Amino acid sequence: MSTMLFFLVPIGMLAVVWSLCFVGCVLQTGGLAQPYSNNILQESTLVAYWPLSDLPGSPPAPPPQGSTGIGTAADLSGKGHNGSYLQPPTYPTLQQSTALNPPTLTLRQGSIVPGDAFTTGSKNLPASVNFDGGYVSIPWSTQNPPDLSQFTLEAWIQTGWPGSGAYWVVFCALVNHRGFSFYVNPDNHWEIAVGIGGTSPNPTFDTMVPIVPGSTQYVAVTCDQNGNMSLWIDPSSGSDSNTPTPPSANWTSPMPTGYMQIDTTQPVTFFIGAGDCAEAPRTQNLGSGAPAYPFKGLIQSVALYNAALDPTDLASNFESGAESDT
Repeated sequence: MSTMLFFLVPIGMLAVVWSLCFVGCVLQTGGLAQPYSNNILQESTLVAYWPLSDLPGSPPAPPPQGSTGIGTAADLSGKGHNGSYLQPPTYPTLQQSTALNPPTLTLRQGSIVPGDAFTTGSKNLPASVNFDGGYVSIPWSTQNPPDLSQFTLEAWIQTGWPGSGAYWVVFCALVNHRGFSFYVNPDNHWEIAVGIGGTSPNPTFDTMVPIVPGSTQYVAVTCDQNGNMSLWIDPSSGSDSNTPTPPSANWTSPMPTGYMQIDTTQPVTFFIGAGDCAEAPRTQNLGSGAPAYPFKGLIQSVALYNAALDPTDLASNFESGAESDT
């Protein structure tokens, strides 16, 4: 063997090993690595995204009278719709929600979205919020108001109900009889309320789809351009087959005539884990306080869009969240 060949052989072997490392090795780089959240943030119709994985800190605005602010609920969409985590004062004895006294919420609970995995060195680890009478208050600016004549609301939820007999609101964007609210009714069914303006009671829709206490579910409510509302629970596309099919909704109904989207040309407030915005605050007699009908259980990854997502997109969101990518 020549001297030149003697030196080239080990160099060539080193090159092979180096190339194989790039093919088979995963380099940990730190920073954000949340596949599910990244999937949500790439949607062009996204209005706001609250992963609810925040650390305790100062709220962006003074809390309502008697309430305690324990942190900021960041909106990762970049549109600035940040909220405050709030613990309200004790419920009045006449309220159905006295079972949740003293009202609390706890940040940084275990993630219920397996697909929001993280790599070593991640700074924003996925987590959920344990709602037990506390709530998130989101002041909505009049700048760049979203068109919610069509919409999608989606979230991951783990219910923790003490029993039936009360309303438990997941998300409320219903002010002055305009907008919509998504909640569980006293029969433990998913229900939707929508506004048609005026002063008459808001039309409500009992989907007759029951909750499953203690289970984790992906839930989404859509309103499309034809005025049809739909409820989606864990909408799988059948991706195990060679020809995936779009999932079907668990419930569908036409919107009531005269539906009016929420008027965001004036200052309004949205809520996660409480509502109804249209009713007087329930924590103090005719005074400032927290919205009625607080939620009990875990909530994570709440997203709002100004379009009805396609069934295949809903299935993609659910499947990317349901599959662990650690």
